Amino acid sequence: MSFGILFWDEIRGFIKSKIMITLWVGMPVLSIILHFIQPNAEGMPVTILTSLLLASIGGLLAAVMLSTTIVNERNAKVYDLFLIRPVKRWHLLLTKYLAVFLCLLIASILSIVLGIIIDYATIGLSATAIILEALKSLAIALAAMSISCAIGILIGILVNSVALAAILSIYLGEQLSVLAVLPSVLLENINPALFSIGIGLGITVIVIIIEIAIFNRKQF
Repeated sequence: MSFGILFWDEIRGFIKSKIMITLWVGMPVLSIILHFIQPNAEGMPVTILTSLLLASIGGLLAAVMLSTTIVNERNAKVYDLFLIRPVKRWHLLLTKYLAVFLCLLIASILSIVLGIIIDYATIGLSATAIILEALKSLAIALAAMSISCAIGILIGILVNSVALAAILSIYLGEQLSVLAVLPSVLLENINPALFSIGIGLGITVIVIIIEIAIFNRKQF
């Protein structure tokens, strides 16, 4: 089974999940609600508020979904079927990560675009300035969510309980994803988007390498 087929199967599975449907619909709606509840938000554009919520809520849901899905599949002996086929183990993990991250990217773009429209109509800034700010916010959110996805997969590999996987994902996934957000808020004289991308990519790659090594040695 090729990498592409595995990836497409994962995409179809996650797209049908209620969590992803909620993200795609709920996050844009939340952008509108935020505008009406706190139209000024202490001067913070809706686009930035949306990106922070995406980094927190989106990453949290992704980590929980990935960890519990992997635990369920392991307990159901799903991976036994792959062991008798020419499938590389790291393909199983990487396709899950990429599928969920792509779904998060779609939800993020939908939410950020709506935020841009709201900011353009209410704040009065130029379209170029709003779009540049939106791209920075999107980069920071995706960096945080990337870390959450990687942590969720690692937890799914290490634990055997669905409940424990969910709890650990809620605490560890969200806490570690903050590493991609806080430095850009606390540190001055840095490019927040580039800094977050570097942190997010670095932690994601390290965690994925570790979990692939563990997964390759694991007995099913």
